[in-house]
Amino acid sequence: MSSRRIDPLSVQPPADLFGNGPSPSAKDPQGLTFTEGGRRLEVQFQRSARARCTGMYVDPLAKTVTVVAPVLEPMAAVERFVRRKLAWALAAREGLATSRATDAVDIAHAGETLTVAYEPSARARRVALRVDARTGHVKLVVPPRMSREQALEFAQQNAAWIATRLKRRQPPVPFADGAVIPLFDVPHRIRHRSDARGTVWIENGEIHVAGGVEHMSRRVGDWLTARLREHLQPLVREKAARIERPASPFSLRDTATQWGSCSKSGALCFSLRLAFAPSDVVDYVVAHEIAHLVHHNHSARFWALAAKLTAGDLAACKAWLRHHGQSVMRYG
Repeated sequence: MSSRRIDPLSVQPPADLFGNGPSPSAKDPQGLTFTEGGRRLEVQFQRSARARCTGMYVDPLAKTVTVVAPVLEPMAAVERFVRRKLAWALAAREGLATSRATDAVDIAHAGETLTVAYEPSARARRVALRVDARTGHVKLVVPPRMSREQALEFAQQNAAWIATRLKRRQPPVPFADGAVIPLFDVPHRIRHRSDARGTVWIENGEIHVAGGVEHMSRRVGDWLTARLREHLQPLVREKAARIERPASPFSLRDTATQWGSCSKSGALCFSLRLAFAPSDVVDYVVAHEIAHLVHHNHSARFWALAAKLTAGDLAACKAWLRHHGQSVMRYG
């Protein structure tokens, strides 16, 4: 997790964000607390004879941060290392930092502290700020030729925009007992049925989930994935047949920025979030991606074909995605 390279060491979490697993050589950690600029970070600190330099491990699931230092490393040096990585560690603990994010930075705005993941990208053409509607995490995507100073200045100039987007974000709706989710835009309440056998089923307009409460979220997610696949399969087959193209198998992913995609080889992928969208919108997204099997662009001919393949009003479907698309990111 550190920018420095260390051997895999023993920590309480099973692995850090990069998949480095633990080793049994380090001693039990002790708790330390670091505060700076109003931010507070509790870490599990330990020394190891195998460590060549100080390193940091973060487990976003357990919400733990572990710092491992060589046996003879002065405590003052360890403290300096942690303070340099404080913002990044706080972000990583919440699941913000990724393998592509080199660190995280704090931006002050109107008395608040906004944490932004700094993410260089070889594919990016311009600097961009992205707010994940599901988690509230903010990423600063930086193209290769832009300096760090320029990128951070861009983020600071847009601090008000970040704060506004975060305030507009709707609270998450987990797959828990009593929660209401829109199955193809039709509200269904989730009911936990610990007294019943089976997995998940619909009864009287409610989604009933059997088994232990600890398995509810996973079971509902799996069930929604299966329902979406059943819904998509005939649409893909029918629309592909209309343009005389083979209906190749498609994949489903929990994407935050794309409703669907079509590779140059014809591989189709759809967002799992379509399970919460109206059926006519789902139909449009399928028509859009099937049209890409003929026109791998967004030319006038592409849009004409997409409109022909769409059962409903293409413009209305695009408007729904534009105005309501972010709202479905909060479920699960």
